[in-house]
Amino acid sequence: MTSKPRRPDGQLRFGMMWMNSPTPNITSKEMADRNPDVLSVDTHTELARIAENTGVDFVFFADGYTHHGPGNARVGHGEPCVSAPIYAPIVMAATRHIGVVTTMHTRYLPPAVIARLGANLDVLSGGRWGWNVVPGSKGSEADLLGIDVVEHDARYAMAAEAVEAVKALWAARGEPVEFEGEYYRFRGTPRGPYPLQEPWPLLFNAGVSPAGQEFISQSCDYAFFAVVDDLAKVREPVENLSALTESKGRSPLEVNMAGSIGVVIGDTHQQAQDKYAWIRDSIDMEAARGWAKGFLGGSQTYQDTYGGGDFDEAARKIGMAAGSSVLVGTPEEVAEQFVHIHRETGLRGFMILNLMWAPEEVARLGAVFPHLEKAGVWTPPAQRGWSW
Repeated sequence: MTSKPRRPDGQLRFGMMWMNSPTPNITSKEMADRNPDVLSVDTHTELARIAENTGVDFVFFADGYTHHGPGNARVGHGEPCVSAPIYAPIVMAATRHIGVVTTMHTRYLPPAVIARLGANLDVLSGGRWGWNVVPGSKGSEADLLGIDVVEHDARYAMAAEAVEAVKALWAARGEPVEFEGEYYRFRGTPRGPYPLQEPWPLLFNAGVSPAGQEFISQSCDYAFFAVVDDLAKVREPVENLSALTESKGRSPLEVNMAGSIGVVIGDTHQQAQDKYAWIRDSIDMEAARGWAKGFLGGSQTYQDTYGGGDFDEAARKIGMAAGSSVLVGTPEEVAEQFVHIHRETGLRGFMILNLMWAPEEVARLGAVFPHLEKAGVWTPPAQRGWSW
């Protein structure tokens, strides 16, 4: 196994939001019942091999500590949810080149714990691990963990210092380390192993607020956020992050932005449209309304995008792919839509949200990439050294 190099070349990169619950991306009991068993090692092994063979660059384990509410738990949306650092090694063992990103919360875990878990995951994967840095904390998670909720911008300040502390622990390489910050203080000699990737593993964050983008431009390698139908609302954060990254003395190509987006693929245009209509009709609206209330109550981005209109229509959009756009069509038609979004917004990365997790459905994505290669916007991972 080979450590994945950094190669900011302007070509598109694709991730896949991993199946961490019976139906992670849509509030549908019918979909949960059709999807494979999320608690099965065989499920993750088979899907991991398919994902690597399709041509995606990484898979992404979202994670959290509380479910989305009783309606969502009833339909299998986010419940049960597998622990990212526990299940990620299954994917690592089943693959050789694909990146594996896991979520760990800086508000919930001390830097020494994150550093040790992360180093072991990077070594275990042969240098293919990425860390999704989540500042935390949701009110429900703070209640469950018995900690105080910290104001939004302060959470990002704490996260930035936590990342600095984790990097210091990784850099220790068996030598004593002492850290004295505003939020974290420690000293000692951490034990190995240490990460294989240089200078450290890849860092992700989902921040779109000013504090989040400041953090990403300074400390991270990937941002991700929802692609919406209004492409002007996609172009703006892409351009803002690019300018902010350059102001930090970094090349804008050093920080990629992966837009989360749903995909429904059919052998024919009509088959894809029929499949999409069936999926949309399967949404459990009670669960969708509960999920939408959480999004609209806690995210200014979602308020700006979906607030003020018909609530049920917003809930239906959020209940399918968390409000992200959904590309529908044949492999060639889906590829054309990816190219259009890329050229209209400057977005250089996508995070695929599979609405259907049957192995044959996930494998359909592989037919999209040859069309992207023909369009000159994508190069097969093997030809670019499996690079991030």
